[in-house]
Amino acid sequence: MEGFLRLGFFSMAEKVTKALGGSLPYIITGAVIVGIWVYFLFLVPRKSKRYDNFLDYLSDVLNFRVMIGSALAKILYIAFALTLIIIGLVAMVAANFLVGLIGTIILQIVLRALFEVVMVFFSIQENVVFLREKKEEDSKDLYYGYEEEEM
Repeated sequence: MEGFLRLGFFSMAEKVTKALGGSLPYIITGAVIVGIWVYFLFLVPRKSKRYDNFLDYLSDVLNFRVMIGSALAKILYIAFALTLIIIGLVAMVAANFLVGLIGTIILQIVLRALFEVVMVFFSIQENVVFLREKKEEDSKDLYYGYEEEEM
């Protein structure tokens, strides 16, 4: 963890780590809980596909038609961003205000860039699934339309 803190807080990473003491696991746990809460309160997407029963949904999850990784990535991003803000506030008090502020900004930018790369992969997967479903619908329409024209 100290190596990641060095990226943002430079030589003050030891002071920040010492000031945090053993509270980092509690901070991360609280941030994950808040991240889950924020995700389900504000970010749950509207599903385009409604399931009649739980077994249909479970079948789609087990066959990887429904991805839970993008939701998990969003929750982790919120949790890590909150954790970095708390660590930044500790750095501003324990080490140096300017170094803490600059370090927090740098680490937030790095975190955002990393999670954007992850979300690009999930976006590509969602678009491929959408195109596959669209192609299947179009091929069904062509097949049924061809039969109607012959009759």
